[in-house]
Formats: sequence, C-alpha cells, structure tokens
Amino acid sequence: MTIKQKIFLFVDILILVVLFLISSTDYIWKERKVDVSNISVIVDIPQDSINMNLREGAKKAAQAYHADMHFLNLRDYEAQQMDMQTLVQRELDIGCEGILLQCGSSRVTEEILEQIPVGVPVVLWDTEAESPRVKSSVSFDREAIARLLVEKVSEARDKGQSVTLVSHKDSSDQVQRMHDLLEELFPQAGIMVRCVELADYAEAKALVSGLAAQGGNMVVSCDTQALEAMAQVCENNGCELPLFGMGWSGMIREQLEKENIAGVAVIDAYGAGYFGVQKLTMIMTGEDQNEEERIFQTIWVTGENMYDRSREAILFPFA
Repeated sequence: MTIKQKIFLFVDILILVVLFLISSTDYIWKERKVDVSNISVIVDIPQDSINMNLREGAKKAAQAYHADMHFLNLRDYEAQQMDMQTLVQRELDIGCEGILLQCGSSRVTEEILEQIPVGVPVVLWDTEAESPRVKSSVSFDREAIARLLVEKVSEARDKGQSVTLVSHKDSSDQVQRMHDLLEELFPQAGIMVRCVELADYAEAKALVSGLAAQGGNMVVSCDTQALEAMAQVCENNGCELPLFGMGWSGMIREQLEKENIAGVAVIDAYGAGYFGVQKLTMIMTGEDQNEEERIFQTIWVTGENMYDRSREAILFPFA
C-alpha cells in the first residue's frame, strides 16, 4: 500500500469515527430557531399616502423583527359594513398575539380595548385611550402642528383675510381636535375664524365657489378628503383661494405642484409605522417592557420644497 493510499484510508477512518461520535451523542447541528410574532396592524384612515407610508414602515419593521403581520384598513371593508370591533375580534379569533391599533374614535377605541385579552399587548397609533392593555403609543404633537399652520397662514395672509376651517361632519376625533386647537389659536394671532362642516364632500364646490367670489377668505382643513375636494374645485373652476391643511396623498402632491394648495403639514407615517411594529414585537419577545410614548415629527410641505432631500425621506420613504 502506497503512502498516498494510507493517507486516504486514515482520513476515511477519521470521518467514520466523527460520524459515529455525533450519532451516539445528543450533539446535533440545528438551524437557529427564530421566533415569529403574529401581529395585526388595524387602522381606520383614508386610502392615501399616509396609509401607504404607514403600511410600508410597519412592513419593514415586521421583516426586521421576524413578525408575521396582517395589515388591515377598515376602509377596505365598507362594502361589508364591518365595524372596527368586529375586525379586531376576527383577528383575535385567528390567533393574533399583538395589535398596533389606530381608530378615529376614542369611544370606539375604549370599547375595543375592553374586548382584547389582557395578555395581548396593544400599541396605539395616533389614538388616545387609557387601558392596562396599552403598552406604548405613537403620536404627533398636535398643538405644535396647529401652531405651525397658524404661523404659515399668518405669513401668507393679506390684511383683513379671515380663515374658514372646513371638515366633514363625520370627521375623526383627531381632525376635530386639530380644528378645536386652530379655532382657539387663530384669534390669538388676530385672525377671525369660522368653522364649516360638509354633509358631503360634493358640497365643497358650492363652498369654495362662494368663498372665492366673496373675497377676503383663506381655507384651512385637516381633513385630507375635504382638502382634496376643495383643491379639485379650484382647479376645475379657476378659483384663486388660499388653501392650507394637513395630510398627504397623490392628489395633494399634484395640487401643491399646480399651486392650488399653498402648503400642508405632513406627519412621518413611515417612521411611526416602523416604530409601532418594532416596539410591539420587542414587548412580545420580552426584549423591551418599558412603557413609552414616541412623538414623531411633522414637516411643512409646499410645491417648492417637497422634493428637497430633507423632506423626501418622509414623503417618499420607499421611492
């Protein structure tokens, strides 16, 4: 037997010995186990860019923190006449272990929290409610947003112009709180203000046409759909009416470019969605049990600055 053959024989015997030792002990190579959290993100907001950015932020965090995420928007179930309570209960019935919740009504939120088992952690997104089930919250400084709107309107205002706050009669609690703040802050800045509630967004046409013909008016709306409707009227009828508001959507972007909307306050929905899911999964895995309220920034967007690098990360986070 040559030296080369002896070396191969020795290697073969060594491999057989190693395999025997492995098979006769409890030592087994295993793939690292990854715990997967089953969570649901449930919201009730218009199908606009805020909704899309929130969803993408939540999706990115779910991938990073190994969560099986269901994203549900109540607006997708309008044809089925499903309410938020039913939607939440359905997710609980199929094994949801944690919930990121945004609801337009504080009363409904409190009712939902009562039906959620204590062992299922909840992170609230832009929603106010107190419950032992709520482990964290994601919010925005509404007073700061209101002051920003008052500041921008004051800068653009001609002497004597008044402000009309416009919303739908069924607007969310969040929109109503914003308008309550604005109704208080505008007079402090020496600006007369009045509130108008639309029974239907189609009424925006008559309102905008009347205000434009009357003159001396500026319009502010934190209701995204109302703002879109009024901007569309301005475009269709050639009205020159200063429009300001809060929200972000494809139509708002187009109307900012066409200067039918002067400026809007936009929240960091992507960042809020990412943090909400990140926090929820860390609570569920025991990595972070600290109660926390995270307040995310708001930026001012106009037709001139929306493509600035400093704003693109919030407006177009996945572009």
